[in-house]
Amino acid sequence: MCYQHRVEKVLKLFKTNGLKMTTQRKAIMEYLAISNSHPTADEIFNSLTKKLPNITITTIYNNLKCLKKLGIINELTFGQASSRYEWATSLHYHVVCLSCGILHDFNYPTLTEVELLAEKKTGYTITRHHFEVYGNCSDCNHTNIDLEKSEKISN
Repeated sequence: MCYQHRVEKVLKLFKTNGLKMTTQRKAIMEYLAISNSHPTADEIFNSLTKKLPNITITTIYNNLKCLKKLGIINELTFGQASSRYEWATSLHYHVVCLSCGILHDFNYPTLTEVELLAEKKTGYTITRHHFEVYGNCSDCNHTNIDLEKSEKISN
């Protein structure tokens, strides 16, 4: 879905729910609609202060909470690290770099069989799942290889 279509869809949703589209909210939404980096609240704040010098980190968090509640964005949590945010799109998974923390989306068929097996084995009614893969990105792999080479040369 293109950026403009995403924004138009949200504007209608806000109007339906009687919510105002503030300058700050629109800026946050636009930032997330075009971002592929899964930014943290701090990253969003640092980026938007150039455009909106009076915006506060509290405003960022309050708006992220509102957008999440409406199902417009997803909050991604990975252990003790800061939450990251993304535009809510079709179901997909994430691969996370253990060295630098960057994450990328990847598509894979849904894990319906796993959900059905979990229901059968536990008696739970499964409503959703969370799946992520960890490793080192190609940049960190190259950096680690370069470090290993330099250590061998210096020894």
